[in-house]
Amino acid sequence: MTGMPRDGREAEASQHASGEQGYAGEPVGQAAILAAVDHALRESLLGYAGQLPPTLIQMGKMALSAPGKVMHETLLLPAEEGESQPALTPRWPLYVIACYQAAVGQEGWDTWKEAVPAAVAVEIAMAAADLLDEITDGDPSPIVRQYGSGQALNTANLMLVMAQQVLLKAARGNNRERALAALGALQEMLVDAAVGQHLDMLYGRMGAGEVDLEMSVRVTELKAGTLISGACRMGALMSGADRQVVDLLAKFGKAMGGIAQIINDIQDVLPLEEGNGGVEIERKTDVALRKRTLPIVFTLRDEAPKPNALQRAFGGEDGIGEEEQRRAVVEAGGVQFAQLVMEVHRQNALETIEELEELRPGARRLLGHLIASG
Repeated sequence: MTGMPRDGREAEASQHASGEQGYAGEPVGQAAILAAVDHALRESLLGYAGQLPPTLIQMGKMALSAPGKVMHETLLLPAEEGESQPALTPRWPLYVIACYQAAVGQEGWDTWKEAVPAAVAVEIAMAAADLLDEITDGDPSPIVRQYGSGQALNTANLMLVMAQQVLLKAARGNNRERALAALGALQEMLVDAAVGQHLDMLYGRMGAGEVDLEMSVRVTELKAGTLISGACRMGALMSGADRQVVDLLAKFGKAMGGIAQIINDIQDVLPLEEGNGGVEIERKTDVALRKRTLPIVFTLRDEAPKPNALQRAFGGEDGIGEEEQRRAVVEAGGVQFAQLVMEVHRQNALETIEELEELRPGARRLLGHLIASG
């Protein structure tokens, strides 16, 4: 994601990623979060050992151990204390824990493990969502390849239930009301994401000029904005913070989701020599799938006298290569427009952090690195 100004926050981001244990007055490091969530995830899977067949448990482990997931990243943790920590891209649990600490206040930073159940629930739900995306878009998937799309779909559905059961189990402890509130936020997040996925697929079958920019923005908000916003809200709810703080953290997450989605959208329409180093990509792209992302919709609504390659291809003309369509997106200003929208999201995130800083000193330190290191 886009970087922050070099005003000292990079040093804070480095310190945050070093694996600190989160003592009072100090934010918890990525290594500690990943280790705690990894342990809780494995405990959750063990809890199903007597109920699920080994193959189903193995499929769940595969989904949770994919690149970018906690159980995959924990393999990168240093073996000995003091070794250098590999650079890690923020994952879902990091949003949950950072927002918990931002909401609870600096004196409660060392209580971050109270939010681990929410972090685990989010991690499981997002692994399920990624698996559903792979099935929907026909992306390469080890689980689909080995077990078939039906078994993969069944596993994803089971994992969505498991994510909710994690919070139900937490509600039997001391944080009943907080865990139930987080569960409600998770369920709302999943409903909105399903609506976003529905609209995404629906718009893909519509005519070249039928989807406008407002409709495309709405899909982005529902698919990516809702997910990160929900993760941030869940972390804040686990702290017991007041509504103003919870809403600000959800607003921050929504902006971060917009940034993440637009980065993906831009990467997927850049000419291959710009976006992928000339290497042929494996997965089906937004162009091939007729997705209505911001750069694509902007290009489809270009009012130049002569239709561009993307407009002609989406209109049904044959023989137009994908690379030509990608170049049309760049030439029409679709990428530049998406970058401007992304900058708006970034400014919204930074402004929200400053609002939070007034209410919870230290929020800037906790959340700034999520922008800097994304």
